[in-house]
Amino acid sequence: MTLLQTMQFLSIPGQAKEKKQLVTQVDQDRIPHAQILLGRPGSPKLALALAYACYILCLDKKNGDSCGVCKSCLKSMQFKHPDLHFAFPVISKEGKKREETTSQDFLDKWRSAITDNPYMDIQSWSQYIGAEKSQPNINTRECNDMIKQLGMRSFESPYKLQIIWLPEYLGKEGNRLLKMIEEPTDNTFIILIAENQERILNTVISRCQITKVSPVSDDHAIDYITARHPNIDSDILAQAVQMSDGDLHKAMSISLGSSVDYSDLLLSWMRLSYKRDFSELNDWITLLNSKGREDIKHFIEYAMSFMREYAFFLQTNDVSRLSVSQQSTAQNMTKIMDMIKVESVAKLLQESLRDIMRNINPRICLMAKSIELGDILRSKDQVKSLYNV
Repeated sequence: MTLLQTMQFLSIPGQAKEKKQLVTQVDQDRIPHAQILLGRPGSPKLALALAYACYILCLDKKNGDSCGVCKSCLKSMQFKHPDLHFAFPVISKEGKKREETTSQDFLDKWRSAITDNPYMDIQSWSQYIGAEKSQPNINTRECNDMIKQLGMRSFESPYKLQIIWLPEYLGKEGNRLLKMIEEPTDNTFIILIAENQERILNTVISRCQITKVSPVSDDHAIDYITARHPNIDSDILAQAVQMSDGDLHKAMSISLGSSVDYSDLLLSWMRLSYKRDFSELNDWITLLNSKGREDIKHFIEYAMSFMREYAFFLQTNDVSRLSVSQQSTAQNMTKIMDMIKVESVAKLLQESLRDIMRNINPRICLMAKSIELGDILRSKDQVKSLYNV
């Protein structure tokens, strides 16, 4: 993905309604002084905000998009326009106290990260800045710097823009920004990129216009990834997109980083858990664990996605949303798993994902959940044995 592609509406898959709304705000000079782009992880909310900012600052707008060649666009595309400011969750930088560290200390990393992938999530960003064992946040110093910065005159453009990525990580510090959000200086626009509205102070939300950003459709996700990686295996891509459930970052991560056949792996797990053969289970866990924590997480996410589709299949007998290998797995599972068990397994998978993301030892976690899974599957004596299928 080039810098230009991350800063123009034309590069963002789908989102026709959202793009039209943002373009109309600019063209009709009705830009809200503060707004929230709200969407699930992996939705194009940050990509839209970047393209929106570039469009606002562009000196020669063309056909509802930035021109990409004027001096403002060239600076915006490098995320170096002096009137475009960023704030995002960070940790303490080496050699500095946490209370003294701000986004400015990580700005080069931020520019690199969003150039590579404007659909990244907080986990990816945390890994990028070495925050696996720390909780990033937006601190008091950052808030004070934003207030000071936006109180100054603009440098080149008539406008000043402040993008705040994941205001959920402001916590109570959001109160410091209330006056800035409610009464910004002239031609100052504040764009918050959020995923969880419930974690944002109501006093902040009430002062912003909310635009809900839709997840990326499967077709748009496939087209987007294929255009950038034309040699990608179509079956792996289709499986990755299905299990990502509209999360473009997850779809790219899985399709480009893993060749595991999750459908076969899931059925094997269920068979071995049902059999309670701890020797074979240990071999299965060793195999999965050798792939690394990210693949374990992808496997669990796939299992969660598959359970949603399997529940739909049980209720409708419609297999159109399942791949050929998944159809076979689903047919085998009907001999041992009804809707009640699906709900129990879905809960188990959610707990498993939570534990893996909390850095609990994967081997211990997988063995404990395998035993629990076996208990769920064996809860009725009259069902047929899965491992005899």
